[in-house]
Amino acid sequence: MDSTITLILPRGVVIHILDGLYQRLEAWKYTENFLKTELADDRYWPEECSEPAEAHAIARNYEEAIELIKKQVIDRE
Repeated sequence: MDSTITLILPRGVVIHILDGLYQRLEAWKYTENFLKTELADDRYWPEECSEPAEAHAIARNYEEAIELIKKQVIDRE
């Protein structure tokens, strides 16, 4: 397991970080779907990736990061 880092950030900053992570998650989900179906969507451009499984794994990393941050926010409330 990776070592941990403790950050003390204002709630607004955490919300901005989560917003950015959600945007990246959506981009990687789109990339996975695009690589599977070749159906394009004007809202996104596929990320640099050649395999749907790779895009899925990267999207999953973003999901995990989001969930970890959300859990810590809830635990502090």
